[in-house]
Amino acid sequence: MTLKSRILGYMAYYMTLLLNMTLRVIIFKHPEYNSKTQYLFAFWHGKQLLPVLELQKHGIHRAVLVSPSRDGDMLTVWLKNLGYEVIRGSSRKQNISALASMIRKLKAGYSLGFGIDGPIGPIYKVKPGMTHMAQKFRIPIIPIGSAFNRSWVFEKAWDKYEIPKPFSKAVFYLGKPFYIEKDVDLSVSNDMLEGLIAEAEKGAKKLL
Repeated sequence: MTLKSRILGYMAYYMTLLLNMTLRVIIFKHPEYNSKTQYLFAFWHGKQLLPVLELQKHGIHRAVLVSPSRDGDMLTVWLKNLGYEVIRGSSRKQNISALASMIRKLKAGYSLGFGIDGPIGPIYKVKPGMTHMAQKFRIPIIPIGSAFNRSWVFEKAWDKYEIPKPFSKAVFYLGKPFYIEKDVDLSVSNDMLEGLIAEAEKGAKKLL
């Protein structure tokens, strides 16, 4: 990891802390959500900022998946300072090393979360890594949505990354736990999860 990545990571940490202090955040939790339960948290890559800031409050150990890119180096510094354990790798099932690390964390009782259409897209399409783990270990997935009344959107980025403007109103939406049965085809569960995240996004926007 380069010095530049470390500096950028610390800058991101302090800037997002300051930004978060200015936000008026409304939190919606489905009645079945329990902050003391182990979950897999699913959100879109471009909407990861609010989940990262708010899931610090989830009551058990938390780990996040970060890509092995230079941008990932900066994110690693940021996330570690926020109290997360970081797993470097891809959410794609064929990334054996990252998958093995995530499985070890799940067996140790950690909750995991990541932008489920990352690290390179296509946007709003669920990759099979999380649904594979949810099915294998019978861990429910929480679909997450977030919305801001004022924000910057990086339109040229593949994920349309969104950052709320200072003093914005924000909504953090934790949907109903989603269980994947052992006999369900993962392509079907991926489509279902895409729909559930879309519903969570719509729910967040309605609460604005």
